[in-house]
Amino acid sequence: MTPEGLIPDLLAPDRLAGMMEATWPPARSWREGPFTLRDGAGGGKRVSAASCEGGWTEADLAILDRMAAPLVLIRASDRALDAALAARGWQVVDPVVAYAAPVTARAADLPPLAAFPHWPPLAVTRAIWDEGGIGPDRVAVMQRASGPRTALLARD
Repeated sequence: MTPEGLIPDLLAPDRLAGMMEATWPPARSWREGPFTLRDGAGGGKRVSAASCEGGWTEADLAILDRMAAPLVLIRASDRALDAALAARGWQVVDPVVAYAAPVTARAADLPPLAAFPHWPPLAVTRAIWDEGGIGPDRVAVMQRASGPRTALLARD
């Protein structure tokens, strides 16, 4: 199969959710009823959002109401949960949009050193992140990821 053929598989909702959890892990997660709750330790909304892991009832929604900063990751399979939360006044905030493309197609077009991977992040990378609002709490999320990591520095 060509790399282009793999891209739809990479963006399958269940696979994407697993990749998000592995690459942007919370400081702590735990189950309450049908929900996985997360403590993102200041690392952002996605790392702090709850998710539904199975069947739920109206009574279970009280678990979400007790969250300090109520936010729920709604997957395509969570349409009924989405509707129930909307009926309670919950609103959509920052939908996740995922893009995927084979990097080999673009790599041949780049001049030498136009982009390079590095880890740990260079001081210039941290300065760019800091200017863009990526502070220590979000960098801590990156440090928690257990798999291989890289930062990309590119210039045009």
